[in-house]
Amino acid sequence: MHTRRTANADYESQIHNIMSVGEEIIMAANEKFEKNGFDILRYMAALSVMMLHYSGYTMILSTNLSEQAANIMNGIRHLALLFPGVVILFTMSGFLISASFERAGTRKEFFLRRVLRMYPELWICTIVNLAVVCILVPELLDGSMILWVGTQVFGIANTPDCLKTFATGSVNGALWTVFTEVQLYIVLGIVYPFLKKLKDKHWAILLMLLAVLNLILGIWDTGGIISKLIERIFLPYAMWFFIGVFCYQRRQEILPVLKKAFLPMLIIYLIIESLNVEIPGYYADIATSILVPFMVIGAGYCLPKIRLKTDLTYGMFLYHWIILNIIVHYDLMNKLPWYAGMLLFLTGTVIAAAASRKLYCKLAIKFRAIVPKQ
Repeated sequence: MHTRRTANADYESQIHNIMSVGEEIIMAANEKFEKNGFDILRYMAALSVMMLHYSGYTMILSTNLSEQAANIMNGIRHLALLFPGVVILFTMSGFLISASFERAGTRKEFFLRRVLRMYPELWICTIVNLAVVCILVPELLDGSMILWVGTQVFGIANTPDCLKTFATGSVNGALWTVFTEVQLYIVLGIVYPFLKKLKDKHWAILLMLLAVLNLILGIWDTGGIISKLIERIFLPYAMWFFIGVFCYQRRQEILPVLKKAFLPMLIIYLIIESLNVEIPGYYADIATSILVPFMVIGAGYCLPKIRLKTDLTYGMFLYHWIILNIIVHYDLMNKLPWYAGMLLFLTGTVIAAAASRKLYCKLAIKFRAIVPKQ
């Protein structure tokens, strides 16, 4: 009897040890996953989008741009197109939001966190944007502003007819990315449990279908109402997002591979892009749409593991177009030296993003809302 109890005790001790080792492995894996450089990549993506827009309007609107300044702006624009911020953003979102879904206890909690993260700052930005146009061009405003404010509640990008002659001709030209992200979050929240059951071959088929869809929509993008509608839905951009989801779900196996393959992929990508051959694809050519997302995930674990307490990148996406409109409205691209205008654009955007984030956090605390982790 004593021997049986001893055996049972030994068995239970072995099971306990095995479970403890398993928990340690899981904790180590999670800790390894958390140690990444995605905070750096977020700012790179935000700056890429910002400078793509600023350099483009500078080269169009500046009448006294020197040859040296034009070359610098052209180089900045080329770099932003080479590593498109939107592709980087959607890829990281797919990867990191998958982790957010798994941390959320329920689908309802996941959606609530996404709403609390995205919409309050968007609404603050809408109020700021409305104040700016009311101060700068009150004579242009009419009843179409009511519809505009209504669409901003949901993050739908549009410019009221009365403001199409104001500054850049767009009230907030970068806002389409927000509404596209919202659509992708909704889709992910619905299908994520199903995606977890997919085998590798099923994932390969899904990503191939999304790549083909990207190619078809790129060829079909000939202008008109249909093209404008396609531009506002998630389908052309789903490939980048779901590559991120795939990499998260297969992170144990794929992260070590992507980390080692980052430099070779980068070299191959730069060679392809240097060939100056027109490659089809929607928003970006298909080589960019395939290689850059995998490079982004690999880079996230090659870069220094720096975690920032406050993330201003969402605010930078929201506010940079407002700052750009102010600069264009006052013709500062011609009145200021090119470097002063660019510095004003960058600092103005960061200050606006920081102020918005601070206000958002204060409101969240005041009303005892949960401020989601970055």
